[in-house]
Amino acid sequence: MFDNVDFVGGWKLYFSLSAILLLAGIIAIALGGLNFGIDFQGGAQFTVANAERQLSDEQVRAALPEELAGESVVTTLGENGYEVRTPVVSSQEEQSQIRDSLSQAIGGEVSVTTVSPAFGEQLRNQALQAVVAALIIIVAFISFRFEFAFALAAMAALVHDILMTIGFYAIVGREVSLVTVVAVLTVLGYSIYDTIIIFDRIRENAPTVGYNRRRFDEMINRSIRQVVRRSIYTSIFTLIPITALLIFGEATLSDFAFALLVGIVAGTYSSIFIASPVLSLYKAWRAGKLQAARST
Repeated sequence: MFDNVDFVGGWKLYFSLSAILLLAGIIAIALGGLNFGIDFQGGAQFTVANAERQLSDEQVRAALPEELAGESVVTTLGENGYEVRTPVVSSQEEQSQIRDSLSQAIGGEVSVTTVSPAFGEQLRNQALQAVVAALIIIVAFISFRFEFAFALAAMAALVHDILMTIGFYAIVGREVSLVTVVAVLTVLGYSIYDTIIIFDRIRENAPTVGYNRRRFDEMINRSIRQVVRRSIYTSIFTLIPITALLIFGEATLSDFAFALLVGIVAGTYSSIFIASPVLSLYKAWRAGKLQAARST
C-alpha cells in the first residue's frame, strides 16, 4: 500500500495541503472565530441541574436581564440541564437575581461560578506558558537524544499540530477553555510519540559515514515504510473511543474529544508527511552550506 509512496519527494504536495488548512484556520482566528470561554475572558456561569421544564435557548435568555441576554451563551446539558454563560456580573445581588430568575423559569437547582477578567487573562498567559515550556522541553530532549536537525523537524510538526487544532476550533466556533489546553498538551505528547518512532528508525538506518541526499531520502522513505502501518493503526484505534466521546459526551467532554480528534489526525499526518520532509530539506540545506564554505 505504501511501497510506492514518496514520503520525502512529494513534500510540495504535502506542505500545500497543510498550508491550505492552516490558512483557513488563521483566517478564522483573525476574524474572531476563537470562542474563549469563561476560563479565559471572565464572566459568570450559571449551571441548572434537574430542570423541571424544557425550554429553548431563546426562552432561557428571556429569563436573563436585557443587557446580558444578547451576549449570553446557552448550552443544553443532557436532557434536564442547562449551562448559561454571561458577561461579568459585578454584584452578588445581581447574581442572586439571575439565579432566582433562572430557577423560576426552568426549575431545578442553579449554581453559579464567576471568573474575573484579570484572572481569566492570568489563566490565558499560564496556558500559553505551559505550551511553550512543553515545546522547549521536547526540543531539548530530541536535540540531546538525536541531533538538532531532528529537533527542528519535530518542532515544525508540533507547531503544525497546534495551529491545526486551534484553527479548526476557530472554524467550528467551539469554546476554548482549560480543557482545550489539556487536550492540546495531550496532542503534543501523542504527536511527538509518533514522530520519535519514525525518527528512531531513521537513526537506526542512517549511514554512519558521509551524506548523500539521494541515499538519505531513500533511507527516510524506507524507514517510514517500516513503521507507517503501526502509526496509522494505532491512530485509528485511538480515534474510535474519541469519536464515541465526541458524539455521545456532554459539552465539556465533547470539546475535549474534538481537540483530540483533530490533533491526533494532524499529528499522525505531520509525523509522516511534515517532520520527515523537513528533516530531509534541512539536511540538504546544511550540506549545501558546508560545501559552499569549503569551496570558498
